[in-house]
Amino acid sequence: METDQLSPEELQQLRRLLIVKTKLRNLKRKGITADIAICPVCKSHRIVDLTSFFDLGYIGSLQPAYYCLDCGWYGRILTIMTNRPEDDAILEDLKDAFPSLRSPETNDD
Repeated sequence: METDQLSPEELQQLRRLLIVKTKLRNLKRKGITADIAICPVCKSHRIVDLTSFFDLGYIGSLQPAYYCLDCGWYGRILTIMTNRPEDDAILEDLKDAFPSLRSPETNDD
């Protein structure tokens, strides 16, 4: 039987997302832009970077690994919440991903 109510797990996930949204809003009010990693399973912001030399070089992986302290999820792909304007976020991410394509005049270094 299907109901229109959220399960306890879904409510917990929404509460976690609300916490992150509130933190991002408070940072934006202070003029600080931020990206916060979110667990794709439980939506927790308590993510630990488990990347090590072994993880990056020895087995040939180039992506960092992450672990969620709340649900135990382990993986390489994260969901990111940000308080940056969408257009700015996309441009900034592209600049970071392809630094060699920057013109020398606009290089921030």
